Amino acid sequence: MRSPYHLLWLFLLIISCSASKDYILTEKDLIPEGTGYNAATNTIYIGSIYKQKIIAISAKGAIEDIITQAAFEDLSPIGMEVDDTRKILWVNVALAPIVNKTGKNEWKTTIMSFDLKNHQLIKKYDLIKGGQVFLNDLTVAKNGDVYATESANGKIYKLDTHTDELSVFLDLGDFGFPNGITYYEPQHALFVATNEGIVKVDIETKKATLIEVEGNINATVIDGLAINDDYFIGHQSTKITKFYFDEAMTKITRSEILDTGNEFDSSTTGEIGNGYYHYIVNSQIRSGINRKENNLKPLDSLENVIIRTKKL
Repeated sequence: MRSPYHLLWLFLLIISCSASKDYILTEKDLIPEGTGYNAATNTIYIGSIYKQKIIAISAKGAIEDIITQAAFEDLSPIGMEVDDTRKILWVNVALAPIVNKTGKNEWKTTIMSFDLKNHQLIKKYDLIKGGQVFLNDLTVAKNGDVYATESANGKIYKLDTHTDELSVFLDLGDFGFPNGITYYEPQHALFVATNEGIVKVDIETKKATLIEVEGNINATVIDGLAINDDYFIGHQSTKITKFYFDEAMTKITRSEILDTGNEFDSSTTGEIGNGYYHYIVNSQIRSGINRKENNLKPLDSLENVIIRTKKL
């Protein structure tokens, strides 16, 4: 007869094994950036910069190309988010000095929407051109409006889904390189990752305030950003960090590592869904690209891409 201690150990082992799961994408040259999650079907979406396509990973681990380069033409998918209410997959797309299969080198960017059921294009909005422009991450408000960071010029764009107007919502001024962005319904506010830290933006007043940090917490240079319960989840290249905030969401009081390891290589973004966090572990967006020549490194020097889902 097994002892209670043995049964407890077995139970804890089962729990720990189910706490996280890895999906391995053997296309090493994807250079993934954006992540989306369909809560209704438990499907993870991953956008590939180099291959200019979106991949779906089903709850059973089936991997399928659902939106191909033909839909994006010479653009690449960057930030993504699912609007579960309206059954829409929103995607920031861009052609900038980033590596994709077209080999083109110019600046243009916009937002595209796709039907979640059949993955068909709903609308491609007017291209933003002229100078350096780059829509990076996006988030969807309760009323369906879309807010996107424009990283090259430090702005936030708004897509009014009632008028279909895509325009500058806010110039963030001294806050450099806005990247990850997430909407928080209880405060009707946006939270934006910048070089200086996480900035809170009141949508009604457009007031932007840098969230304070206590002690030696480093909340700077975050890529993907999400909110769960009483903490932010921030991607910092080789680690993903929980940043706990106070009730007013004006101060970060402590932090702890959600995940890190030798397999991490420019972890870019993730999405919360059904009690789990789903994220890119190793995009290789820096290590996999020859910056001087602006091309992809040899395939045999790249690694399989890891997409991880971890219980929160």
